[in-house]
Amino acid sequence: MARNKAFEPEERLEKAKCLFWQKGYNATSMQDLVETMGLNRGSIYDTYGDKHSLFLQCLRSYTEGMFEDYRKVAEETKSPIKAIEKIIKKAAIRTIEEERTCLGVKSTFELGSVDEEVHAILKENTTNLTALLKDLLKKAQKAEEISGKRDPAMLANFVVSNFTGFWQAYLVYGDGGLVEQQAEFLIKSIKK
Repeated sequence: MARNKAFEPEERLEKAKCLFWQKGYNATSMQDLVETMGLNRGSIYDTYGDKHSLFLQCLRSYTEGMFEDYRKVAEETKSPIKAIEKIIKKAAIRTIEEERTCLGVKSTFELGSVDEEVHAILKENTTNLTALLKDLLKKAQKAEEISGKRDPAMLANFVVSNFTGFWQAYLVYGDGGLVEQQAEFLIKSIKK
């Protein structure tokens, strides 16, 4: 008979995610994980696998959680253009409130070009977010909230690309007002 774990796996995964988010994958050692998660190496390996497997679980948890937040905004807002505005503002606010580079963005530059599994998670997340925005943009065109002459796929890619710009601007300047201005400019550029 298997015995029950003496810890909550999701709670410990969250601790590991915060550590990877703070230090990055390469700078995080197994000893760092042992200390932060409050687990011995055996428990980590038995529950999550090796460091790489644990990181992939953390990255997937992060990207899925972020996408779910955006999906809920889209679902709860009747006007498609208002939903897009809320998603853009949510991305800007998240940038300012988290006060650190997005785990997805950080992972993109650290591992995205050298780790196929990380790349696949990041690509899936970007594809999902772009598709969500593209669908909202098409609906906004049908509702005549934006010009029908604009290419929804290109606009969706443009919005998602600007989210990375929010993180970069905040990391370099530490100016939340600048990020909010970028978000407002992005919203205006969609409505043209």
